[in-house]
Amino acid sequence: MRPWENTPQKTKQAIVTLADGLNQSVESIEIKDSQSTAVIDMDSSLYPTLQVRDGYTLFSTHTGYINRIFKFQGVWYCGNDRGLYKLSGSSWVAVYDYGSSSNSRLWDAAMFFDGSKLYFLDGSLQLRQYDGSTLTTLSSAPANSAFLTTHANRFYLANRNDNLLSYSGLRDASDWTSTNKYTGTGKITVETPDGEKPTGLTAFANHVLLFKKYTMHKLFGEDSTNFEMTNPYGVGCISDRSIVATRDSLYWLGPDGFYDYMGGATPTKISDPIKNYIASINMSYAQHCVSGTDGRFVYLSLVTGSATLPNVTLKFDIQTRSWWPVSFVATAFYLDGQQLYFATADGKIMKVGGATDNGTAINWSYETKPFSEGDETVRKAIHKLWIVGDIEVGSTLNVAYTGGTEGGTWNTVKTMTNGTGMIQSIRIPVIVRTPQVWFRLKLWGTGKVKIHRVIREVSGRGA
Repeated sequence: MRPWENTPQKTKQAIVTLADGLNQSVESIEIKDSQSTAVIDMDSSLYPTLQVRDGYTLFSTHTGYINRIFKFQGVWYCGNDRGLYKLSGSSWVAVYDYGSSSNSRLWDAAMFFDGSKLYFLDGSLQLRQYDGSTLTTLSSAPANSAFLTTHANRFYLANRNDNLLSYSGLRDASDWTSTNKYTGTGKITVETPDGEKPTGLTAFANHVLLFKKYTMHKLFGEDSTNFEMTNPYGVGCISDRSIVATRDSLYWLGPDGFYDYMGGATPTKISDPIKNYIASINMSYAQHCVSGTDGRFVYLSLVTGSATLPNVTLKFDIQTRSWWPVSFVATAFYLDGQQLYFATADGKIMKVGGATDNGTAINWSYETKPFSEGDETVRKAIHKLWIVGDIEVGSTLNVAYTGGTEGGTWNTVKTMTNGTGMIQSIRIPVIVRTPQVWFRLKLWGTGKVKIHRVIREVSGRGA
């Protein structure tokens, strides 16, 4: 009888890039190899390379919960829990000040069509007009308006307490009473059987959109002779401040997720990969959720758990359709040309860019999905692991692994710090062994690091 022969051990290389973002939409073993189960402060700007996100620097300091930042006539303005202010030199000067603080003051603003005047409100303040020096109350505008937009040479207003969409006279934000059918004013009643009131208002793709919590209403036309309000569509919005337009799309936060709308097609929900964050939104304070964009990413700040103001910020890559949580929390955004700024709940305005968070090294981490090399019936032993990337001066990179699909203890197998004085391109060889069918990797560190790919050399033998 011939003796048993040893089964030859086979090896192969698996090359993976890691820049497809967080995915919570399905079980971790089902997501793509290039997606993550947990990640912070990384992004896909250099796709398919994974890199540490850009940092930020302090631009200006004010006080209180800043929920609106913008420029008018080249001057910076911000709205916080006390009022609306403009930047004069290095100081913030009141345009309107309540003299007391309330986080319920959520500012909305729009400019006249030639940029000569600013209009603003906050849900209780009567609509105001400001030309840079003189503040005027527009007493004929609907009271308690919370939402403001412009379209086709008119201003539109809505509030949280009734179902009226009001529009101004033609090119006249002070006229809310004239009746000429071509140039005059009017009100459109927008009712729904559920009794919900407006939650947002904007203009996009040559029409006005009025949102309620569960519905979207489109208004086409330019005056009372051709206005047409379409039947409501069953996608709503829970925060007017979450509505943000990019070159091609309009984005907003609905009660069940974040939506992408291109003007003609049906809105598409794009937030399944961050469904755990969406499920944790504190609906009682959802009106404080806010979005912004830098042209490549759409940023979304959420109020989750027991928080009453935004406490988590994520970014969505418009090009790769991937999601990336970040460690800073923004309460307002403004894109000045190609430069993004964001505000905070403690009165700061930050300028995005640079390698640090206002002088502090960025702490980042990335956890992979569980890998099994496609054969779940045999045990694996990872013989070699290579991390291919770049480490900038003063930055660190750590590599760890654990067995199983979740939990477990991370075993650190490599730590590298770049103290060479120049960017260091690395190909880290690591010996890793595990008897588990499944295994996961964790990369983390401080400072600026790029991960081009992970190369795994795997052997398999019958269990």
